[in-house]
Amino acid sequence: MYMSKVHIWAGINHEDTNVFERYFELDYSDPDIDIDDPDYNVCQFCKDIGERWYDEDLIGVFRTEELRNIKEFLGELSVSSEIGIEIQDTCIEKGFESINSMFYYMDPELVISDVRKSYNKLIYLGVFDTDL
Repeated sequence: MYMSKVHIWAGINHEDTNVFERYFELDYSDPDIDIDDPDYNVCQFCKDIGERWYDEDLIGVFRTEELRNIKEFLGELSVSSEIGIEIQDTCIEKGFESINSMFYYMDPELVISDVRKSYNKLIYLGVFDTDL
């Protein structure tokens, strides 16, 4: 149950790599500030999913300079071939057959409240079952 679901975002993002990666950057600059402290600098990914922190062991971020077929990115996920086809079809339905960016987060308890929002210029594809 722990990693039974994976949330996936995909699309095209042409921002500078540093800008793209800063979206996920957790603040470790002051060890005396707890994540519940009002002065804690919450990362933009956390803000977008309605959390103050995320587990870096449960996220995967993939980006290339050139567009690639979504199938090439699906190899990074621990999902069955049937779920892979479902993810690919969802991506195509949302207007992307080729992408250059994808990230996932494996948290079965996470609820994405705004499924139409842009997340680091990517779209939310949904939550899918994993093989784990």
